[in-house]
Amino acid sequence: MPPAITTLPSELVSLILTHLSLRDTLSLLQTCKSLYPPSLHHLYSTLHLCDRIPGKYRGPPCPPFTHNPLRAVGNDGCRALARTTNEFEKREEVMPGFGYIRGLVLEPEVFARSTACMTDGLLRVLGDRIEEGGVAVRWVKVSVWGSYLETSDDPPTGIERFLGILKRYSEGKQADEFSIILDTNFISSISQWFKPKCSIFDLIDLEKVTSLDLLIFLHDDEDEDGFRLSSSDEDEDDDDDYGDTHEDATGERISYEDRILETIAGKQATDLTALLTRTVNLRTLKLATDNEERQYSPPPIERMASLLNNLQTAFLGLKQLEWLYLRGEMFHPSYFITPPPKVKTLKIKCVVSVAWWRRFANAELKGVKELIIYNSKVETASWMSELDKDDYEIEQDDDEYGMTYAATPKEFDLGSVKVEGLREFWLQGGFRPRDLGECIAKAAKGGISILGDLSAVPEGEVLRGQREGLGS
Repeated sequence: MPPAITTLPSELVSLILTHLSLRDTLSLLQTCKSLYPPSLHHLYSTLHLCDRIPGKYRGPPCPPFTHNPLRAVGNDGCRALARTTNEFEKREEVMPGFGYIRGLVLEPEVFARSTACMTDGLLRVLGDRIEEGGVAVRWVKVSVWGSYLETSDDPPTGIERFLGILKRYSEGKQADEFSIILDTNFISSISQWFKPKCSIFDLIDLEKVTSLDLLIFLHDDEDEDGFRLSSSDEDEDDDDDYGDTHEDATGERISYEDRILETIAGKQATDLTALLTRTVNLRTLKLATDNEERQYSPPPIERMASLLNNLQTAFLGLKQLEWLYLRGEMFHPSYFITPPPKVKTLKIKCVVSVAWWRRFANAELKGVKELIIYNSKVETASWMSELDKDDYEIEQDDDEYGMTYAATPKEFDLGSVKVEGLREFWLQGGFRPRDLGECIAKAAKGGISILGDLSAVPEGEVLRGQREGLGS
C-alpha cells in the first residue's frame, strides 16, 4: 500500500500541490488538519485575480511570475472571494490566507468598475491589509490600460487608491525586497480627447519595476494647418509651409525639428526616454508599437536625431536589462537600438531599411547570446535622406506633389558584425545583406546555431534551420 499523503515530506506535498487546481486545493484543504496549513499557504501564495482565466501567456519572461492557469481566480472565484472577505470583515476578523500572499497578479479587467473585485471591495480590503502590514507581498504583476484610470474620485477609490497604497508600500522596500511587473499601454500624450488626470506611471514606484511590457502608439499627425510629420518637401525654401520652418495658427514661425517634438511620435519618444531613465532596475523589456489603424511615415532620420539619440542613451542606461524584445516600427526604419551590455536575449520584429542593417553591423552586441530577427523591408520612401537614395532603386520618384512613394533596395554587404558572444541566431524574413550568414559565423568563431531563413554560411557551420525544414 502506498504511503498516505500526510506521511510525505513537506517539500513533496508542496510539489504535489503545484499540479492541483484551486478547486482541488480547496477540497484537499478541508480533508484534515495536517493538510490545512500547506494547502492554505499554496492557495494564497500567489493570488492571480482575473475576469476570464487566460490560457496562454505571450508576454516577456518576468520572474518570479510563472503563468499557471490552474492558479488563476476567474470572475466567479473573485465574487466568492469578495463575499467571503466581506463576511470576515463584518465580524472584524482577518481573512485567513491573506497573510500568506507573496505574489499578486492583477489583470486589466480587475480594475474595471463592473467587476466583482471592484464593486464588492476585495481590492479595498486587500489594500487595507497591505497598509496595516498584514500582507507582506514581495512582487506584484499589474496589467492595466488607460481607460481604467479615468476617474474623478477624491479621495481616490478603486484602482487609484489601491495603487497608491502599493506605491507607498513599495517605497519602503529595497529593490531586492519588492518588485513590480508592469503591462500597460503608454497613455501619456496619446490623444487630445483622452487626458486622464494621471498616468499609470504616476501611480507606480518606477524604481521597483523589473519587467515592463509596453505598447506605444505612432501615426501621422495632421493638424488644421495641414502639417504632416512625413512631408518630403522639408528641404524647400523656408517660405514654404512645408519647408524647414512652419507657420502655426498664430502666425509664428517654428522650426521643423520643433514641430516633430509636438507630434505624437515626438511626444512618445520624449516620454519613453524619461520613463526609461527612471526604471533603473529593469531586467526584461518588451516594447511594441501599434500602427495598424493609421499609417506612420517618419521624416528622414536626421530630422529626428536629437530625439533618437536621447532615447538610445536611455536604453544604454538600463544596466540590469537582460532580455529585450522590440516589435513594430521603432520610430524610424533606419533606427537600430543598441542594447545595454548585459542583454543576453535580443528579439526584434520590425520593418527595416538598408541603413538599419548597417547600424546593426556597427553596434556592439558582445553580450548577446541569443539573437532573433523577424524583418521585412520598408515599402515607402518618404523616410529617406539623400544618403539612403544610393541604396535604392526609386520606382515612383515624382507625382503631382513631388513625393517619392516606393523604392526597392539594392543588394548590399556588411563586411563584418560585432556579435562575438552569439550562440544562437534566428532570422525570419528575406530582406537581408548578402553576406549576413558569413559575417555572423565569422564573428561568433564557431559553436553557433543558425536557424530560419539564413543560408549563406561557411561550409561546416551548424545550420539547423535548413536541416529541420525551418528555412528555404
